[in-house]
Amino acid sequence: MIADAIANYLDNIEEREFDAPFMALLRAHGFYDLHFLHGPFEFGKDFIAKRNEKSGTSQYAFQTKAGDINLADWNLSRGQIDLLRTNSLAHPSFDSKLPRRAAFVTTGRLVGGAPLAAQQYAEHLAQLGESGFGTWDMDTLIELMTNAPDSGLAGAASGALLALLGKIDEGMVLDADIETYSRRWFDSEDEKRLRLAPLEAAIIASKLRNKERLDLAAFVVLCLVRGAWANPSRVEPPSDASLVFSDVGRQLFRQYAGDLVARLTDEVIEPQRFIFGHNEPSATVTYPVRCSKTIEILGLFGLLESDMQSDASKVASLLAKFCDKNPGTTHPISDRWASSLIPASLLLRKTGHERTLTELLKGVIKWVGDRYESGSFGLADVPATPMEEVEHLLGSPFEHVALTKRMESYIATVVLDLTATMEMSELYGLARNEFLAVGAFPIVIEAPDSPSQCTGTALDLRCEVNMPYKDKWEPDDGWKVAPHHNRAPENLYLDCIGRGWDLFAISSVLRDRHYVTSWRRWLKSKRN
Repeated sequence: MIADAIANYLDNIEEREFDAPFMALLRAHGFYDLHFLHGPFEFGKDFIAKRNEKSGTSQYAFQTKAGDINLADWNLSRGQIDLLRTNSLAHPSFDSKLPRRAAFVTTGRLVGGAPLAAQQYAEHLAQLGESGFGTWDMDTLIELMTNAPDSGLAGAASGALLALLGKIDEGMVLDADIETYSRRWFDSEDEKRLRLAPLEAAIIASKLRNKERLDLAAFVVLCLVRGAWANPSRVEPPSDASLVFSDVGRQLFRQYAGDLVARLTDEVIEPQRFIFGHNEPSATVTYPVRCSKTIEILGLFGLLESDMQSDASKVASLLAKFCDKNPGTTHPISDRWASSLIPASLLLRKTGHERTLTELLKGVIKWVGDRYESGSFGLADVPATPMEEVEHLLGSPFEHVALTKRMESYIATVVLDLTATMEMSELYGLARNEFLAVGAFPIVIEAPDSPSQCTGTALDLRCEVNMPYKDKWEPDDGWKVAPHHNRAPENLYLDCIGRGWDLFAISSVLRDRHYVTSWRRWLKSKRN
């Protein structure tokens, strides 16, 4: 049942991968004033938090470990445990005057001689009059995540969660399945269930990582970030629940994107290895899809690092090298993969990789032109199934494939908007002329600056087919060349509260909309 799924998750999780889910778990159980301290100056405390209890407010301190703890591990941890109990150096929010409670947390179990050592240690503390120390092992964590009063994983959602985990086990899950399931994380009036959404996301993402699907693991946590801002009302400052969703999603995305970066060695990104290393007979289709996913995750990762004032240049260099080597990056097989171009292009521009950016967009322009020329079916739209993508891409020579040519192109929209916002006048002219010549109509969905940004369909969305872009580079305000540029809000809510990166996450989840004024703000900012 669900407890088994959680046990499997805890059994396979890495130590730092558990940080964000553990923070969500603490918040779900009434802890507040929560701070993550892991580092060289933690003084034994990975986390501190307060909680109001019957006896009054207590100051908690936690040290977390991953995996089973044997006697040697316990003895090595004793110094940290003593600091956890006794040392008051931690953080300005740490209140040494409050009753202190300390917990040594492990995602595994105490094994070998460790249980007896822990028992003896607890008895020693009892003799000293200390009752505030405890050990939380896997069984404790499973109970907190399933059966505790404030938890929700054991509730009505468990059947659907198990069904999704089963699809992952069978290798049959699609990103559309994940997006549909993720709507539970905001489309509910059950506050307890919403509070546990970050833990569900962490369990699903970890399962996908263990199945070597880092791309889908990253997509899961992007869905969580999307859920942060799909609440019925938006307030300033934003609600604690929204910030928890966003923070957990961001931290887990950094984890999985960082894992992907570590795997993309010079040998792996060589085209021959990247095409044929997966032993797939359908590499004609799967290769460009893997390329699109890779540049999207790298682009999002680099922009997130920039947003968090970290060094994004290494990620950008890897992205540029990957694009230079792999022609599949210029071949998005349907409109679903137009969104992959957005973070990749903006990161390349932001970090000065102009040649790579130009070649990437030129290649996409030519690709779209070839796919929409006479006798072709065009490319499938965003919600198309994989089979529909293949039929549009490869079906035109075959008489048994009965399709009507699709004229709309979201890829054309993305390319035109990217070249406009980045003021690449020559490339804009090339794209506009090519798309006009082959009849590729740019389709634009405009979403209001409200929770409608985050949902698949809404009554207040505006959709325009064949948006009338200017035929020549004659921009207003230096870059505006289409009506939706002039209509776009200058100051979006998420930009104003310092969560502009989350708009990229929303675009990557829904894949049919984007926010040009946010792009402009990003390009003009002083982020790295």
